[in-house]
Order: sequence, then C-alpha cells, then structure tokens
Amino acid sequence: MPSSLGAMALIQRVRFSEVQWLPILLALLMTGFGLAFVISATMDPGEPGWGREGQMQLLWWGVASVACLVTMHVPMTTWRALAPALFMGCLVVQALMFVLAGTSLVPNIKGAHNWIALGSLRLQPSEFFKLASLLLTARILTEPQVDIRRFSWCVLVGGIGLLPAVLIASEDLGSAITFVPMVLGMMIVAGMPLRYLGLSVVTVAITAMVGVASLPEDSYHIKRLRAWIDPESYALTEGFQTIRALRSIGSGQWTGKGYGVGDQNLLGWLPEKHTDMIFAVIGEELGFLGAMLVPALFCLFGFAGLFAAAQCRLPYGRLVVVGFTCLILGQATVNLFVVMGLMPVTGITLPFFSYGGSSLLGTYCGLGLCAAASVARNKQLRSTVYH
Repeated sequence: MPSSLGAMALIQRVRFSEVQWLPILLALLMTGFGLAFVISATMDPGEPGWGREGQMQLLWWGVASVACLVTMHVPMTTWRALAPALFMGCLVVQALMFVLAGTSLVPNIKGAHNWIALGSLRLQPSEFFKLASLLLTARILTEPQVDIRRFSWCVLVGGIGLLPAVLIASEDLGSAITFVPMVLGMMIVAGMPLRYLGLSVVTVAITAMVGVASLPEDSYHIKRLRAWIDPESYALTEGFQTIRALRSIGSGQWTGKGYGVGDQNLLGWLPEKHTDMIFAVIGEELGFLGAMLVPALFCLFGFAGLFAAAQCRLPYGRLVVVGFTCLILGQATVNLFVVMGLMPVTGITLPFFSYGGSSLLGTYCGLGLCAAASVARNKQLRSTVYH
C-alpha cells in the first residue's frame, strides 16, 4: 500500500476496451430519459423551447460526464489511499453545516438545512458523503487484519460506514436511508455471515422505532408518518404529495395521456414533479406500461453492476462497484416506494432521472469509480497488499 500521497500515481492509462460499458450506457440512457421528463415537468405550454430546469439539467449532465471521465483516470490505489482524508473532509463539512444552519450559506429550504448555497448555485454535500463513505468502507474491508466474519468487526465496520447516515438523518432522512444497502452490500460480499445480516436489519429497525418514539408529537417526521398511514386525513397538508402522486400515476392508466400533455403535471397539481416525484409524471404521461421501463432499467443496471464487480481484478475495486450498485438500487427503491405510497414521504431523488446537479454529479463520479475499478491493472494488484 502506498505510504504517502507522493508515491501514488495520479493518472492511470485507460484502455476503453477494458471498461465495463453496460452500466455507463444504461446510466446515459436513463439520464436522457429523465431529461425528457424534466423538460415535460417544467415547460410552460405558453412559452416556446425548454424551461430553465431542462437547460440546467443538460448543463449538469455535461459537467457530470466530464467528472466521470476524470474520475475513471485516477487509479483505485489512489482512491484507496485518499479515502480517509475524503471521509474526514466530509465530516468537517457536515459539522460546519450544523454550525452555520439557518445562515445564507446553509439556508432553511423546506424545513431542512442540507444544502450549501453559493450565490445561485446549490450543492448537497450528502451526495458526495455517500462516495466518501463508500471508499472508506471498502478500504477497511480490504485491510489484512479485518475479519468481517467476526461480529466485533461487523459492528465496527458498520458503525463507521453508517456514521454519516446518523449525522444527516435529522436533516436528510432520505439520503441517510441509502447508506444502509450500500454498506450492508459491501459487507456481505466481503464475507459477512448472513446471520449477522438479519441481526443488522433488526438493529436498524429497533433504532428507527426508538428514534420515531423519541420525536415530539408535533414534529415534522411524526406528521409525515401519520400522513402515510392515513393520507386522506392529511389531504391538504402532509398527505397532499402522496395523494397527488398516486392520482397522477393512476390517471395514466395503461398507456398514458401522452408526452407533455399530462393535466396533473401541466396544471401544477403535483408537487416536486421534476425532482422527487418525476416517476409520477412518467406514470401519468406513459401509463403503467411505459412507467415499468423505469424499474426494468434499474434492474438491468443492477445486473450490469454486479457483473462488472465480478470482473474486477482488485478486491477493493470489486467492493466499490458492489457498494455503488447497491447505493443506486437502494435509492431508486426508496424513491419509487415513496411515490407509490409504500413508504412515508422523504426527500430523495430518483437516480439519473430527477432534476438536480448534485445528484447527477455524485452518481456520475460513482460511475467513474466503477470504470476505474474495471480497468485496474494486474501491476496494481502486485504493488498493493490486499487479502
């Protein structure tokens, strides 16, 4: 393992014939699909051309694609060495956000303080905290002294990997949830006994119940939980988003109303329609048959990601690819469940589809990490100590 940053190679040669292209191609397809419906969700029928959100999403797609190319040219040994520093940097940023919450730098946006505002530019650090946690967890799991088959190591690795989730849960519960499948997926592939998986699920469930029980009766999260159980009783408040999403999807029936002509969308009845609720727009305009393309594409992405992981030469790279794949699938599952009323409403985007620069940039950097893992050379394996 490199002993210093100066000893690391910062650039690796990428033979594009070695890159596992299917996850990237699927990501490009889903992003293009999503861009089309971001445009549909935000366009003004009385104005020609795209809306501002569609133009910004296209711009962010370009920036994210460049970031993906840059990321894949950095060797996995370098990412492995940088993992602790990146993780600590994200912890510092998160601590500063707590301190500066409510200021112009970390404004209150819809009751939460999870954005950094730099003029008109807004960044969501949790999207990059996911990648830092991914890299560090994979590094710990590939340290020679770590035996993930032992319960004590499972607790330690899980505690470190899920620490960011605990820190951001109060402000960004949706993002916090996505850390769980990412960390558990890596631990399982690294050799964690499945009996510990059941124990982990029970522990997370008990922790969640204790957390909910400790919330004040008039808290925002309690109201959302009650609205999920009985949305009609909160139809004009916390249950409004769920009810409108379900009506949008249901009104599309089998084949949809047609692209750009969904009345729930155009009349503004659907909140957050270009971000968290983009699937409801797809369901209304393409119907059940068209909307089913979305989970189908994510299933294909999952298979492609696991296949790419199996082809990785380095154990560290393999865990990074598995973790990123589980992160995307977990986040997509939570978003789709929320839109269909199967989970309480949490603010979380649908990867590749939803409008959002931070989300798109973070996911494409993750794709770059996966590509870097797939092209890692045997010489890297010989020069790095893994078990």
